[in-house]
Amino acid sequence: MKKVLSSVMALSLLAILQSCGQKPMDPAAVAAKVDSLAAAKIDAATATAITECETRMATEVKFKTDSLVNANPNG
Repeated sequence: MKKVLSSVMALSLLAILQSCGQKPMDPAAVAAKVDSLAAAKIDAATATAITECETRMATEVKFKTDSLVNANPNG
């Protein structure tokens, strides 16, 4: 009787431990999750690049404008 009870307890414990793990995702769900994460990172990188470009453009345009104004002998 002790062997049967021990076996049942061991199998129950094994079943409980197996049920705690993550269930595997199907390939379509994995692809959707990857696409979602990639899109978010691409959007963030694009926004950062646009901001840096606009800042750089404003700085360079001001420098060129100041250069042209100061180079004009009439001005």
